[in-house]
Amino acid sequence: MKTLQPYHARLLKRFALLVLLTHLLSCAEETYVEPTRFGTIKGRVLALKDKSVIKNVLVRINPSGKTIEPDESGRFEVAELPTGSYTVQTSADKFKTDITSVQVLESQATDMAIFLTMDRDQNKSPLLPSVIKPLDKSTGIANSTTLAWKSSDADQDSLWYSVILFKEGQNTSIPIASGLRYDTLAVSNLDYESTYYWQVVATDSISNPVYSEIWSFKTREVPDLPYIFTRKVDQLYQIFATDGKETIQVTRNGSNWRPMVSPNRKRLAFISNINSDPHIYTADLVGKNPQRVTVVPVGGVSLMELSFCWSPDGTEILYPNYDKLYAVHPDGTGLRVVAKAPVGRFFAGVDWTAQGNLIIARLTGGSVYDNTIYLINAATGVLSELITDKPGKIGNPAFSVDGQYAALTIDISNFQNNEGRQLNAHIFLVKVSTGELTDISGGKSDGTNDLDPRFSPNGSRIIFTNTSNDGFSSKNIYTNSASGFDRTELLKDGELPYWR
Repeated sequence: MKTLQPYHARLLKRFALLVLLTHLLSCAEETYVEPTRFGTIKGRVLALKDKSVIKNVLVRINPSGKTIEPDESGRFEVAELPTGSYTVQTSADKFKTDITSVQVLESQATDMAIFLTMDRDQNKSPLLPSVIKPLDKSTGIANSTTLAWKSSDADQDSLWYSVILFKEGQNTSIPIASGLRYDTLAVSNLDYESTYYWQVVATDSISNPVYSEIWSFKTREVPDLPYIFTRKVDQLYQIFATDGKETIQVTRNGSNWRPMVSPNRKRLAFISNINSDPHIYTADLVGKNPQRVTVVPVGGVSLMELSFCWSPDGTEILYPNYDKLYAVHPDGTGLRVVAKAPVGRFFAGVDWTAQGNLIIARLTGGSVYDNTIYLINAATGVLSELITDKPGKIGNPAFSVDGQYAALTIDISNFQNNEGRQLNAHIFLVKVSTGELTDISGGKSDGTNDLDPRFSPNGSRIIFTNTSNDGFSSKNIYTNSASGFDRTELLKDGELPYWR
């Protein structure tokens, strides 16, 4: 065997060393490969319209293939995502699918807010509302009633309702109530003997509103409520009507008092300060279609104690204005002076009978305790004294049906103070022909006053107010026979009664 030459030996050693270095470098490359980095995506899914949480939402992270459902607050989080670009696909029933691109960064949480919009193409409209009550074309409906209907939604969505209501002769599409979550609506203060139309609009907040058919109903006839009276409501006087069981409020604006019904029992007159000065107004028996009658206002000593009346034939209204007694037609025309008071006297309360065409009037001096009762010839305006120099405060007189008597009150205690207080007012009948007085306040409680008496339409009874003389207790309305001693309480919390 030959021995290798030194050159060749060196070459072989170099080759071996190259192979070894190549192997070592290869091993080093496998040891230092770039490591995978991770981040997190988190966010919240809400409805764009009202920022509410949406139920049954699916969030897909692509290309990871991960799917997650947000929690009850709409929040979700996907961790351990390799860094890079992703698309977040968010879908929910009835909403448009949202696709948003995000970048995941190493060791960071990419926070996002996703707002979904409703997809009308997926939503089903509410069913057409149907009527429950009052049934279409119903009659005799009460002035305060409840409207009821029925509807539903095929998607089981929550429904909201609006209600359109208008009286015949009106034309409006403006709802009287909107945003109702229930299928009923209470309505009140409807006019008597009137036809109303109503319609329900249903919406699920996604689809277009659904309009029901237009239904109608007619309210009941004006009830026969024989007693008209005044009651305080929120520190203002208002007029009411009752039969002792049912009570309705007749006036609502301003302060209104001293109701007087026309001789034909179809028209109501009263004093009102709705235009500051006290004037006489007329209206129908339930207060509709009010009309101001007077140009010269009602005036005299102690405004709340002033009274007026209708003429016997109902063609005029007679009322006081200090030293003059005026008459005016119910439509406001034909103002005339009927009588003038003696010097230093003022008209306060009047009544008018067809028997002898007489007017009976209370006149005062400068004090409510200074009273004289006069008879006046309605044709000539001539006054004659009937009751004079009578101690005790006297109330306004009212004729009996036959005109032979008048009812009035006299405080038999003859008490006087600056407030015009009375301590023991009794009802008296005065005989028109003689001025003779008869006390008919039998059975009256001590410490109370009987006030403002008026005869019933048939003349057999008298309606009046009774109240404590303390000046602040409630006033109650009673009736009594014309002979006295059988008083009956009619209703509480009322005054200035009139028996229609």
